[in-house]
Amino acid sequence: MVAFPNPRSTAGMKPRQKKTRRGNGPELEATVRRAILQVEAEQISDNPFSNFECRQFNLPGGLVAYDLKIDPVVINRSMQHICADANNDYFLTTLLEGRARIRQADKEYTLKPGDLALMAGGLPYTIRYERPSRRLLVRIPVQVFTERLLGREQNLVIGSLPNEGLGRIVIDLLKSVALEAERLSITDQYTLAQSLLELAGALTRASLKSRGLKPVPKQSELLNRIFAYLEANYINPDLTPEIVAAANGISTRYLHSLFGRSGTTVLRWVWERRLRAARSDLLDPSQSQLRVSEIAFRRGFSDSAHFSRSFRHRFGVSPTQLRDLAAPAGTAK
Repeated sequence: MVAFPNPRSTAGMKPRQKKTRRGNGPELEATVRRAILQVEAEQISDNPFSNFECRQFNLPGGLVAYDLKIDPVVINRSMQHICADANNDYFLTTLLEGRARIRQADKEYTLKPGDLALMAGGLPYTIRYERPSRRLLVRIPVQVFTERLLGREQNLVIGSLPNEGLGRIVIDLLKSVALEAERLSITDQYTLAQSLLELAGALTRASLKSRGLKPVPKQSELLNRIFAYLEANYINPDLTPEIVAAANGISTRYLHSLFGRSGTTVLRWVWERRLRAARSDLLDPSQSQLRVSEIAFRRGFSDSAHFSRSFRHRFGVSPTQLRDLAAPAGTAK
């Protein structure tokens, strides 16, 4: 088994960085295992396993795009691999060329050019490439998945998604992210990636609803009211769980209980919301005249040094570095 770096934290990497991994002959299986997740490769009889190429592009916001070319082969990801790399990210994928048969849990489907699927990296799967194929993938960190797509559900086996209507738009966006985003400014890359997340989330939720599945427990009217209140008041530097509870007519203990069921806390939610808002401001050209400390204070932080440390810890890059990356060529300070 070959170990390789976990690209889950990519915000600190230069967005235009692209890696190309190639393999053939005896080195091919090891190259496949290193490229994305830990897997095993099995040669299909009478179809020489001779070529593999994977180009990787890191996007702002934590997404990673892959452009994969592979000859006929069977790829297996087992619980042993999952335990070894401890990765349960999701992969939005479409096929440009070839044909792939995918089996995960109780779902089995065939991916053909123009099809769309969402796979869970934290569950075993088998992919059988039946002919030379070219496949695009966008890796969605599980934290982003739970925040933006399907709430607190993890390792949900979704499989194939509709490729018409909204699905066609998602496929076009996926192609743009994987094939064209590197030529855009970092701000446009971020906007494109966020648009893909929003529309992929809407498509996934609609698809699961049509199948009669419930992706997340239905939020009560109370929780909806609490989240609306938090969204309107998260920039208040004096906001506390006690204030939130009182504003919504419940006890602080009950408020903590509600958030505990969602796997987070009130303060963690507020902190994360402020950090993401500050990140958007730093990527916004219209706010380039503001100092980093001004942005921090406007988003509810009372200590600029603490903000900078928290920002780097969360996104892997300092606020100043992110702004420099986002600045047009020749204007970064």
